[in-house]
Amino acid sequence: MTRRRAGLRALLVVALFSMGRAGVALAQTSGPVRVALLSVTPDDPLAGRIEAELRALGFQVERTAIPPELPIDELVHQQLAGGARAAVVADGHRTDVWIAAAGTDRVGLRQELEVEEASGLQSVLALRTVEFLRISLGLATAPPVVPVAAPAPPPVPVPAPRREVDLALDVSAGVLASASAGGLGPFAVVGASLRARLGRLLGIELCGYAPLNASDQGGGDARSSTTVWLAGGGLLVAPRRPGRRLSAEGGVGGMAAVTRSVGHATPPLEAGTRDGVGAVLYGRAAGQMRLGQAWALRLDLLAGWAIRRPVIQLDGHDVVAWGRPFVAALGGGEVRF
Repeated sequence: MTRRRAGLRALLVVALFSMGRAGVALAQTSGPVRVALLSVTPDDPLAGRIEAELRALGFQVERTAIPPELPIDELVHQQLAGGARAAVVADGHRTDVWIAAAGTDRVGLRQELEVEEASGLQSVLALRTVEFLRISLGLATAPPVVPVAAPAPPPVPVPAPRREVDLALDVSAGVLASASAGGLGPFAVVGASLRARLGRLLGIELCGYAPLNASDQGGGDARSSTTVWLAGGGLLVAPRRPGRRLSAEGGVGGMAAVTRSVGHATPPLEAGTRDGVGAVLYGRAAGQMRLGQAWALRLDLLAGWAIRRPVIQLDGHDVVAWGRPFVAALGGGEVRF
């Protein structure tokens, strides 16, 4: 029984001793990390910056001025043997960092950091030295990794659906003249045309021109007033250029030409109205200046040839005959819809 009690006491002493050493080690680990800061002069600016940075991070700093004639290695080993986890030797523009191996007083890592003396980067060197200490002592934790979502692709602009049929209506006014052998002078005319683009280049057009004045023939007791009317259509040539302010187009086709002569006479003479019908071919060129999305100003030049002249006859004789070549110049406005 006595031997058993003696064995239990021995086991209890060993357990208490182990727990005490573990508590001491835990207290040393959980306490502030001790760093020895050595400099040749007590007022070294670089050492002052390093001390301020280390204390701000919670390090226990023991700063010591060392004589330059003493060997640095022995001084560092003394500091590590005295419980310092690291030693930093600062010398104006250079630092020498010594890190103790884990659980020992031997040097496990050494690093020299330096900047040019006249560069003015001593503050940067101090930050680099402190950061090297934190990483080497295992006190720096990596920042949390935040998953970065892939950026959403930019929205692809959807072009507005282009209409296959593009309609335009214009109203214009100008002068119409022909090489007439029957005494017909130039006419002031008003015109209107409707154009439909059926693709990127071609389309169709309908046009008509009405006179604003009449040409008088004869005199005395019998005279006549003659007017010319044109109407028809053809092929439109108009490239699509939606972004341009100035553009041009053209067209070719055929029109019916009608002349109407209204007689004026004093009794006992009789007056009447006679019509002549012909056919003409035309070519047209136009320039446009866009004023907005739907509005534009335009200038049209028209030229043609009468393949069948509109002639007014009386008693088998040509009274009024419109010439074969003709030209017209008109200006006006256009609306697109």
